[in-house]
Amino acid sequence: NTETGTIDIRYKVDEGQKSYIEKIEIRGNTKTKDRVIRRELSVAPGDVFDMARIKTSKRRLEGLDFFEPGGVEMRPEPTDVPNRKNLLVGVREKNTGNISFGAGFSSVDSIVGFAEWTQGNFDLFHPPTFTGAGQKLRLRIAIGTERQDYVLAFTEPWFFNRKLAFNADLFYRDAAYVSPENVYTESRAGMRLGLTRALGSDFLIGSIGYRLERIGIDLAPGVRNYWLVDDPITGVPTLLYPNAPQSIVDESGNTRQGTFSASLAYDTRNDTRLPNHGQRTELISEIASTYLGGQRDFYKVELQSAWYFPGFAKGHVIEALGRVGVANGINGDTVPFYNRFYLGGLYSLRGFQYRTVSPREADPNPNTPPSDAYRGYFQEPVGGNSFWFGSVEYSLPIIDKEG
Repeated sequence: NTETGTIDIRYKVDEGQKSYIEKIEIRGNTKTKDRVIRRELSVAPGDVFDMARIKTSKRRLEGLDFFEPGGVEMRPEPTDVPNRKNLLVGVREKNTGNISFGAGFSSVDSIVGFAEWTQGNFDLFHPPTFTGAGQKLRLRIAIGTERQDYVLAFTEPWFFNRKLAFNADLFYRDAAYVSPENVYTESRAGMRLGLTRALGSDFLIGSIGYRLERIGIDLAPGVRNYWLVDDPITGVPTLLYPNAPQSIVDESGNTRQGTFSASLAYDTRNDTRLPNHGQRTELISEIASTYLGGQRDFYKVELQSAWYFPGFAKGHVIEALGRVGVANGINGDTVPFYNRFYLGGLYSLRGFQYRTVSPREADPNPNTPPSDAYRGYFQEPVGGNSFWFGSVEYSLPIIDKEG
């Protein structure tokens, strides 16, 4: 085209015969077992040498975080068989064990220090190194002025050689910060077993789990139930009313709870830590029962959805969040206060202290003199059997990561 100074180009493509994968060779893995790498590949011997699927396999291997950045290479190698090529998978392994420790302060749990050891490429049956099977093991200890946490967590991402994640946790937690008015401390000790897998799509994830725990409620010194005492002057027995919410006082001591849970999540976020596109919607249900090893019968159902959008500048994120939940007793039981719903704090209704948005119980003896030292205990939240909550947040970076 002499007027515009441009030319047209026409390509004629003459396709040759398809190439197929003869065999897959893995090199460079001194710790990671071959099967851990092979199970992440979306191609197999005999398949068409499809570069799109090979690139997908490469991203999966890089996502394991077992190898150095740029340490996964996949390329064809010629063979003596016509229309057949070998697929070479080369890897450069890195250290997958980490030890971290630190200390911090928050408005919820005050001062806390922690230490954590993780192994991201663990092998339960390969002593003495215990590495190479792609399992995950985590040991975490956190001790502070308001809490103590001990967690031992194990994950097998390919249970029975299927893409089915098996989780097993042992835990102990002792928390004082859960009571805004310092009426009680709560401890939980037990174990949890769970299975998680993708359901037909990497975006749709289903989970089931079973948790057996001992829950301990220790009342603060001076907190009492109904108490019959002799009047120091007349000697006549006098009934003292509880000086804290009855639903809390009744739960003092240890309770065994067995819970079955199931969840279904649809997750299209582009990043699990700092997303700015996509959404995550999850339906969570729990049922506690005497048939599951517990002492109470009740259920809980919660639906939550979070949507993420780019903000008005680079790195800015808009998050729209909605949550709704309901809980109720079964067979005449009630929902314990420690399993009810609360709002307030960093991760729910900001601007309110942790767990302070909640119903309260009425004082059974409102004529108690104001000088009663424990009158404030009736400001203690006791939780609700239903809730709904929505928010819109705008986040912006404080420090430029590229700076």
